[in-house]
Amino acid sequence: MIERLGSSPFGISGFALCVPRPRVQLAQWCRWTGRSWPALQARVGESFRLCGPGESIYTLAAGAVLRLIRAHDVDPRRVGLLALGTESSTDNSAGAVILKGMLDEALVRLGRPPLARSCEVPEVKHACLGGVYALKAALRYVAGDGRGRQAIVVAADRALYARGSTGEETQGAGAVALLVEEAPRLLTVDLLRAGSVAQYRGPDFRKPLLGPPAAPGLPALPRENLEHPVFNGRYTTVCYIDGVRGAVEELLARSGLPARRLYHEVAAVFMHRPYHRLPYKIGRAHV
Repeated sequence: MIERLGSSPFGISGFALCVPRPRVQLAQWCRWTGRSWPALQARVGESFRLCGPGESIYTLAAGAVLRLIRAHDVDPRRVGLLALGTESSTDNSAGAVILKGMLDEALVRLGRPPLARSCEVPEVKHACLGGVYALKAALRYVAGDGRGRQAIVVAADRALYARGSTGEETQGAGAVALLVEEAPRLLTVDLLRAGSVAQYRGPDFRKPLLGPPAAPGLPALPRENLEHPVFNGRYTTVCYIDGVRGAVEELLARSGLPARRLYHEVAAVFMHRPYHRLPYKIGRAHV
């Protein structure tokens, strides 16, 4: 739960964005595909971005972190944790350490010291939630064994959908970096009053690895494209709504607040929005 400054000593002092330049206007995309622009605009938005040549989640993440360091005059030697939240990493043995290497090279070129050798570099793999879990890990770090140091969280993804799929218009790419520290300048986060839920949901949303060819005499293995996730339409939406409701109910239980009081006193609600109307459906389902 986000709180006013002063209610908790740990939180976020700043953020920075990095998005690729190639941008697809959805109005033009509708002309290419024969889709209805008014309907799509009301449900999704205006456009989406795609990585250009030589771009990846690592370059986007490095760009966001470098902008954060420069904009907020961060001393890289004070950063004790660099956490990457993503579902698009391409190396199963080395995650955020790749990002650290890119940043160290860029910082040295700028005449700045590299990140500390003792900097921890966890990667959190999870669609949509990776950045949230990485942020919670960073808050726990600065509140625990990282007291006196700073943490940087970066969420970066390259979400592609197959051409002609119902998710194609919702794809995109980008990265956001957050500076986490004690006595934050922007906002505080009180993890003691934060709600979360997790549950296996069967055929909901998957990005399966590219399977190897089947051995002679054995059934063929699924060979899904790693770049394109598979999802189950309305069932995925139901799972999303159920998950948000569960998290809110746990938040209410941990905070000791009745639902109506929370909804009337909260200043703003920030939600992951796969499509435009989804938060309203959740609100109607929960009230």
